[in-house]
Amino acid sequence: MAKDFRELLVEASRHDVFGRFFKELQVGLKVVISFQASTTHACEPAETLDDPYAYKKWEVALRQINKPISVPKVGAWTYLKNNVWAKKFDLPEFQNCMIGDYLTVAEAQQCFEDVIAYAMTNNQLESEDDVTVVEPDENLKRKGGCGGCAGAKRTAKPKAAEAE
Repeated sequence: MAKDFRELLVEASRHDVFGRFFKELQVGLKVVISFQASTTHACEPAETLDDPYAYKKWEVALRQINKPISVPKVGAWTYLKNNVWAKKFDLPEFQNCMIGDYLTVAEAQQCFEDVIAYAMTNNQLESEDDVTVVEPDENLKRKGGCGGCAGAKRTAKPKAAEAE
């Protein structure tokens, strides 16, 4: 079982009108997960509380660094969409992320664990200790990884040994 997601939350900003935002969590090379709760989010209670453990339900967003998360067979959503908690997620118009409203603490935790499992299964994360905190909506570049076939440097082919 992964660490409680609430232990990793770091407040990024707080505003009377726009609510509070927590920084996002980058899980491996591709997926970023965001847990939010304040007066402006789909959470319960719909208040900006100082204690993240006081919330019963959370707004959770999943996005991918390199492509929209919902691209079939490329996006992580292909792997994640069959989980029970995924039924609460939708792809808002003009956005590249999936957003789930009013996830219970247990559903949000399971979502976090499933994202970690996805990253580990796909060799994008070695350990849950490698989950990093990033600024909200930060335009991230992939960390490490092979870069795919297009990212490979071309090397000169070795010359065939001359016949003697």
